[in-house]
Amino acid sequence: MGNMPFHNKESIQLFILESLEEMSNLHKALDHPTRLEILARLLTEHMEFSDLQEKLRIAKTSLANHLTTLVDCGLVEKRERGLYQISFDGEDILTSSAKTFLEIKVREQEKLETLRLRYEALINQYTVLGSEIKMVKENDFKIVNLLEMRVVSFQAMGEFLGDPEPKAGQKLYEWAEPKGFYDNPDKHRVFGFNNPDPKYDKESGKFIVNKENPYGYEFWMTIDDDFDVDSNVTVKIVPESLYITKSCLGVNDLGRVWKELSEWVKQSDKYRYGKNQCLEENTNPKISDGNKIPFVLYIPLEKS
Repeated sequence: MGNMPFHNKESIQLFILESLEEMSNLHKALDHPTRLEILARLLTEHMEFSDLQEKLRIAKTSLANHLTTLVDCGLVEKRERGLYQISFDGEDILTSSAKTFLEIKVREQEKLETLRLRYEALINQYTVLGSEIKMVKENDFKIVNLLEMRVVSFQAMGEFLGDPEPKAGQKLYEWAEPKGFYDNPDKHRVFGFNNPDPKYDKESGKFIVNKENPYGYEFWMTIDDDFDVDSNVTVKIVPESLYITKSCLGVNDLGRVWKELSEWVKQSDKYRYGKNQCLEENTNPKISDGNKIPFVLYIPLEKS
């Protein structure tokens, strides 16, 4: 049967909707580390029950239950003389799962590398080239856990650096100011970030932004879970995440603090770059003078 491609996404969708219970049962069979290990052990050789038990170091009853589950769903076959072997379907799904999982991990690393290159480029562009930065005192930074947030989202595109931010900010202002949300910045917090990032040229180490290569900026404002939002406004749920943060004053200070935060992550032996969105929080959005805006910058973290 080999490759059996679907015609399109709609055909995949219909097939899944018609096979929900069967597919769910198949995934349940794989939903245990021991059963995955059994399949992996059987991938290269047939094994007897006693050999599997010796490799897995689990009780006989547990192993028997796991094998029964795998045999019942057709991923393992029991041969004569008590030998177990992985079936064609078992080998196919194990190989496909491993390949997909590896591709996911590769993409995660690519995202982290892109994030690193992005902030190195920002550092080179907005700070003195060749300058060295030493590790700042630990209490200059804060590790915070942002809980899940419900936010409204406004985004705009621009054709030069600094172009999309005020456009997106105006959209947010026109929506939020009549509701009085700017009067309560502790409740209605404002976060921003590039979306999409400007095009980065590795050779020159610079961003390329023009009519042919625009970039965007997106603002979030937190809202109550029960606040009723018009259908034409985008609402998002931002998952809980861990961040390293540092405050600064004015847009001209952003590059320096991004550099310090990036250096903090590089020097940390406990944390590395996380996969969530880097954020710039404007803690007083009523201030219009860019040199006086108080910011808190956030880089997502994961434990090493």
